[in-house]
Parts: sequence; C-alpha cells; structure tokens
Amino acid sequence: MAVEETVPPQVSLLQDEKIIMRLQRRYASIFTSILSFIATALLLSFGSIVRYLAQYSQSLEAYFWILIYLIIIGFACLFALMALVGYFYVRGHLYILTNRRIILFRKFIAISVREIAYPEITDIILNQGPIARILNYGSITPLSPGVRGFYAVPYPYMRRSAYSRVELKDVSQPSKVMNELFILVRFQKSA
Repeated sequence: MAVEETVPPQVSLLQDEKIIMRLQRRYASIFTSILSFIATALLLSFGSIVRYLAQYSQSLEAYFWILIYLIIIGFACLFALMALVGYFYVRGHLYILTNRRIILFRKFIAISVREIAYPEITDIILNQGPIARILNYGSITPLSPGVRGFYAVPYPYMRRSAYSRVELKDVSQPSKVMNELFILVRFQKSA
C-alpha cells in the first residue's frame, strides 16, 4: 500500500522507509472557526451599538444605518482577510505516515518538523465535533509517554510524567486514518 510521493526538503526519510499516507488539513475546519468568530463578534458589536444609539434614536437614525453598513463591510473585509490567511495556514500542514513513524510538517511563518515512532505510541485519540462529523474531518492524537523538564514547570506539584502530543489536526476520513494508524502501531510493536 506504499505510495511514492515527494516530501519537502526539510523532511528526510530513513533508509527503506516508505510513505503509507500523506494527509493535509481540511480547509473546512478553519472556515468554521472563522465563521464562529465573525458571528460572535458581529452579535456583540451589534448589541452594544443598538443600546448606545437607542438613547438618540430620533436624531441619529441616519447615522445608525450608516454605522450598521460600515460594521457589515468591516466584518466582510475581516472575514475575507481571515479566510485568505487561513487558507495559507491550512495549506502549510502536511502529515506523513510512513511504515516506521509519523512526520508532521508545518510551514506557515516558520517551519516546524516533528516526528513520533510507532513503538512509542501508547494511545490514539479521535476527536470530531458535530460539524466535523457532517463534513467528515477530525483530529487524531497519538500519545506517547514523555517527561516534563524541571525548567519548564516551575511548581513542584506539577513535576510528573506527561504525555507528548503529536496531533493530526482536521484530516479527512479520520476513522479510516485512525484504523490505519492502529494497524501500523500494532505491526511495529509485534515486530
């Protein structure tokens, strides 16, 4: 089931390592976040403007409608800007499942490469909200045991073992990807 595809130059495959799946984030996930942000901001600003202008309803009716139109135009421009930035943010995420490990490549403003080997994975978590279930995307989080360094956690009661997280965020067909990941983890642990 190996797929021969190119990888970014910052990612180097090991000897005899083959790509099983190449996944990218879904744009719909960032789009729903933008819509919810805009809707909340619009409701909050509209409510406060109506309360403020209700005091001067007779003399400022024309200003009220101009202000409402300006707010709508402002939010439309904000939505367009967020959608454009969100597009490039989502396109910058690449998840590569190989026969030996998971590689996360993120390229937005900075470049980040992270990996986790299959024998290190102890748990796999699937998260799908209601909209994600309808649009068939979700996040898969393989967990591996890790230890927090003392320099990172200043309080003694917080110094205990933690889980290192690598998240395949907002990928298509998350159930299929999770099943493939289970198979790869079981195969690596039995070998």
